[in-house]
Amino acid sequence: MPVCDLDKRAPHGKKVMGLDVVVWWDKNENAWKVFDDMCPHRLAPLSEGRIDQWGRLQCVYHGWCFSGSGDCKLIPQAPPDGPPVHTFKKACIAVYPSTVQNGIVWFWPSTDPQYKDILTKKKPPYIPELDDPSFTHTMYNRDIPYGYEILIENLMDPAHVPYAHYGIMRTPQPSVKRDREGGRPLEMNVTKINKWLYCTTAKW
Repeated sequence: MPVCDLDKRAPHGKKVMGLDVVVWWDKNENAWKVFDDMCPHRLAPLSEGRIDQWGRLQCVYHGWCFSGSGDCKLIPQAPPDGPPVHTFKKACIAVYPSTVQNGIVWFWPSTDPQYKDILTKKKPPYIPELDDPSFTHTMYNRDIPYGYEILIENLMDPAHVPYAHYGIMRTPQPSVKRDREGGRPLEMNVTKINKWLYCTTAKW
């Protein structure tokens, strides 16, 4: 999730790899947090709640408040002189390990305690060009009704551009056109490839 799309003043509901999560800014830990988008009380979406004046994530339904560690810090309906029910394990939220790199919020897609420190061992892929001011790039996200593998295949297929994006994206036109769109064979050379990325040059 690009950080530029996130507002620190409010929680954000996202669906990532089939997981419903809430992304929110924890001003007390100065970090983006990723939780299950479900209050442990009545299963209300936490993304419809708010960040309270103490920087806690507050549920919209009954006002339960949570810290960045997932601990419940307040149950307004619980008597202050009664048992500390807010400290019970069932009152806590599942937290996904998360980090920010290249201006993107990344998270490990499991709340299993064995992965609590996973990001100290496994980092997201680092793309130096995204932090290099001599390069330009655009960050955005879209909800699309298919998996990432279909999207990657689409992005690796420039031959579709004159047809699927006709009239929207300009492409160089061949000297001899065989149809309205000007499709033709493309010369592509892979200049760099590894497990994280590939770079190509293409001649239109």
